[in-house]
Amino acid sequence: MSNSQGTLLIVEDEEAIGEGLKFNFEAEGFVVHWARDGAEGIRAITTLYRELDCVLLDLMLPEVDGFEVLRRTREIAEQIPILVLSAKGLETDKVRALELGADDYVTKPFSLLELLLRVRGLTKRRRWYRDEEHGDEIRIGRGRMNPRTLLVSMPDGSTSRASPTELQLAMVFLENPNKVLTRAELLERVWNYDSKMETRTVDVFVGKLRRFMELNPSRPDFLISVRGVGYAYVTDPALKEQLLAPR
Repeated sequence: MSNSQGTLLIVEDEEAIGEGLKFNFEAEGFVVHWARDGAEGIRAITTLYRELDCVLLDLMLPEVDGFEVLRRTREIAEQIPILVLSAKGLETDKVRALELGADDYVTKPFSLLELLLRVRGLTKRRRWYRDEEHGDEIRIGRGRMNPRTLLVSMPDGSTSRASPTELQLAMVFLENPNKVLTRAELLERVWNYDSKMETRTVDVFVGKLRRFMELNPSRPDFLISVRGVGYAYVTDPALKEQLLAPR
């Protein structure tokens, strides 16, 4: 087990896809569990969540659909990376899944190599969070985040909990203050994506991060959008005015 690349749960009702994923990920050194409908997926997550490094989740499932599996999973375990793998390619479905707590979204049909790279990135982040020692607290904007527990103290005094992906994104911004980062750079540093790929993932996760750190997320003081380029975590008010100035 020490040589394992990680432990995966595949929640997929199509036999050909489920068998193919199980075979290929096992060939790459992963331990793989397979649930064939949504209800079975919830039971597996409830039983295995302490050992899972990633969940691959279809949305169109019998018994219980993938959105409900996603919602229930986040009630059970906030920290397991979840990659949605679905034929539902509408932008609204992607955003809904990401808002419910998915860490990534791949549309069928997909490249097996691309999927493997994404899963490796997610399992690496999961293991980094689980195995490494972290400090007690980091401050980002007007919020505070505990890297060990992922508990977030928000600007309005309430508390929430971040995912490992949200923590990783926060750390990238904190390590690059007052610097504009393109979506391609963020995809590479947080999700290990090829920089040529386009996705709404970055935009959705920036929106989540703003809720942790801004008094008014719709009018951010710290994590600002730079039109046509990307995002910047700004601690210098003069630079903020410069970046937001019409071009």
